[in-house]
Amino acid sequence: MLLLPGASALTAFRQQRLLDTLRELQPSIQAVSARWLHIVDTDLSEAPESLQALLHYGDEFDVSEQGRVAVVVPRPGTISPWSSKATDIAHNTGLAAVR
Repeated sequence: MLLLPGASALTAFRQQRLLDTLRELQPSIQAVSARWLHIVDTDLSEAPESLQALLHYGDEFDVSEQGRVAVVVPRPGTISPWSSKATDIAHNTGLAAVR
């Protein structure tokens, strides 16, 4: 498995809206951010350039913020239409090692 960090998962507007909602529950919250994390089922030990190019999109994620981390994932065994399509795209670009 490869764990590859992705772009920011929130637009500036959605980030501010989420921060406002969270501050109603806990006023001491100073910031909130989210980023995509790509989990690639493969035997490769590192991502080839072609896979990195496929996963380069959107706004860069600002890693200067530090704090608590929560990882949100689908239920075990869930295969989304997006992940199935992503696998097809990887195979069509010559990345047969991606399952």
